Amino acid sequence: MSTDHRMRRLTAVLAAIIVLGSNLGTAYAKDPDLRSLTMEHFRDSATVKEDPQGDAVISTENGFAQHTGPLRMVWNDEFLSSVIDKKTGQKSFRVNAWIIYSGRWRSYESASYQSNNGPQSVAADKIGAEAANCAVGDCTYTERLAFPVDEGLLRRLAAEYSPGKPAIWSYRFVANKGPDFAGGLSNAEIAGLLAKVDEYTHATPAIQAHVAGAALKLDLGITGMPVSGSANHPNRAGILITGVDGGSVAEVSGIIVGDILFEFDAHPIKALAELQAAVAACAANCAAAIKLYRGLDAVSVTVR
Repeated sequence: MSTDHRMRRLTAVLAAIIVLGSNLGTAYAKDPDLRSLTMEHFRDSATVKEDPQGDAVISTENGFAQHTGPLRMVWNDEFLSSVIDKKTGQKSFRVNAWIIYSGRWRSYESASYQSNNGPQSVAADKIGAEAANCAVGDCTYTERLAFPVDEGLLRRLAAEYSPGKPAIWSYRFVANKGPDFAGGLSNAEIAGLLAKVDEYTHATPAIQAHVAGAALKLDLGITGMPVSGSANHPNRAGILITGVDGGSVAEVSGIIVGDILFEFDAHPIKALAELQAAVAACAANCAAAIKLYRGLDAVSVTVR
């Protein structure tokens, strides 16, 4: 190859690199800060996929990802997902994480986080793992992991979301070898996923019928689930309010999603059956005092 030909080829390569670099610089905007993203953003960007087995999978994977380098590769990605059985309305929730690192395999074995009942440790579900670039230098490892999380905990975290002031719920993946991975999800993302789940279940007749049959509607117009106290707040237990019907007795009385109802008309409440019995025992048009935990504060409302 002549010197002149080599020079023309080098010039062409450099020109291509300059064009590529220019395109990379203008094609992508800077990632928004995680704390700037709202519940509405995560709700509207959540995906819904239905499979032939009768399940629906709702995910916030498209809501936020950490990118790095000139090629804008996803580095670490954390998101929530929910699987809904369309026949029964049963729901399950998972925290998902794609963790990328170099060095050597870490083999994450478990996850730890703060639950409604205190510190929690669960086995990590290993979805997949791969190694790349080993032939040209240090290997780059990817571990795809998940762990289950209780809906009651997510509902409580979502209830703490304040527009403009999202907070980060933290967790850790514990490695067999090497450093742990410190992860976190915005409570705006948690609230967004739950809003999408509620939107989907309310719009699906089979699920709606099942939920209505199992819900704690009665005359209060609420849905709820039992929760236990934590190690630091053992008395903060009762029925976590997960839904309030518009125009219902509960809404008029000031009950909101995220409240924990622990007493109805002087009856201590720890289970759904106890609340059902207490409401049934209340005479028509009676005025009943309800005690709730709102955050860490105990409040009282009167329903009629």
